[in-house]
Amino acid sequence: MTHQVITVPKIEVARYAAPRVTITPVTDVISAEPIPGRPKPGHYQGVLLNIRTGELQFHESTAHLEPWNKAWTAINDVPHQVWSRWNPGALFQSTGPHQWFEPVPELLSWTIDSGIPEWPYLNAAAANALLEEVAPVSQELLGSLFDGGGDLDWSAQSARAGRNMKRLFSRSRKAAGSETDADLVDFFEIVARFPQVYQPEMLCRPLDKLAEECEWPTRYLGVNEDWHGEIRSEFGKPYSDGSGIGLQVLGVRSWYRTILMNGDPRPLKEFEVWDGEHDRLTGSRITSTSTDTQVDAWVENEEENAARHGWRLLNVQEAAYQYREQLRSRDWDRLAVVGADIAALEEDTVPHAEKQLETRCAERTQLVAAAISWGCSDSEVAIRARVPRLAVRQLREGTGPLTGQLK
Repeated sequence: MTHQVITVPKIEVARYAAPRVTITPVTDVISAEPIPGRPKPGHYQGVLLNIRTGELQFHESTAHLEPWNKAWTAINDVPHQVWSRWNPGALFQSTGPHQWFEPVPELLSWTIDSGIPEWPYLNAAAANALLEEVAPVSQELLGSLFDGGGDLDWSAQSARAGRNMKRLFSRSRKAAGSETDADLVDFFEIVARFPQVYQPEMLCRPLDKLAEECEWPTRYLGVNEDWHGEIRSEFGKPYSDGSGIGLQVLGVRSWYRTILMNGDPRPLKEFEVWDGEHDRLTGSRITSTSTDTQVDAWVENEEENAARHGWRLLNVQEAAYQYREQLRSRDWDRLAVVGADIAALEEDTVPHAEKQLETRCAERTQLVAAAISWGCSDSEVAIRARVPRLAVRQLREGTGPLTGQLK
């Protein structure tokens, strides 16, 4: 029995050229006393970190100081803009898998466990001191993120930093060593030791579809035999109760994305923006009868055209197929109109009706032939065009013209 030798690409995923963390000074804090009729404020103090600017700031939710709208019967009733003002950013989660395969949010948030006997609500001085304490950990988080061509992704190191920030904001107020977070493992380490986890077919996915495809190895790698359970023999951290081994895989998207980018320095641009600037689809040769091969050829040419202008386009293929579908929908609607026109003209005795009928019949034949090429059935085309099904079949088989009219 022979085993296929898997050649894994030799790449190094770049780290984020992170901005320097800057602290926004705290000059005042809000009251912890709720308005009459409102519940106690709870843990309303927190910290925000902007991963693009490096701004680190103290935040206080004013939810306990604002009247509750009687129309809000549950938390889900609170308008999004109000909730976002109370709780801006994406709350850092210590575990995955969602946080690890989804794009890194621009604004991260942590809740401070203040408001308890052992840690009262922070005043301005205490808040500033806490920001100073976590600033180095924040910098580690930013600087250890993976950067797959402008798309930021979590690494084990950045996730550990995020966890330590959460620990520093908890009532224990103690960071932990790397051994505590041994369940966090970078994909590049796993694939280097177990090359069988590499999936070359992932490289056949469009760059803009890669994120959703990388969800599955992030979520399931190592869980069972089908997902290479053998990697838990070397990676992961045993559960405290001995029931198994915890393993959280990070950096899958940036690893594959780096291979696909292949060191391509060109900036990315959504095709929707590109098309808005250059009106490429309207001027293309794509029609309702264009085959997949013809559409794919246009996509390839358009990507090459953008490359000559220094851009790498996203979502070109999806946009091209959607455009063809729009054309087909338009022709399908037109077929119903033309079928009705022909029915009316065949009963018309006014001058020039015969010439109009000839023109409409030619158009109907063209539209029916187009619908046949899309894969529509004889019955649905016949009903739409108001012709016998046999006439559609004969046109499909090339044994006769499209004649006849349903009465």
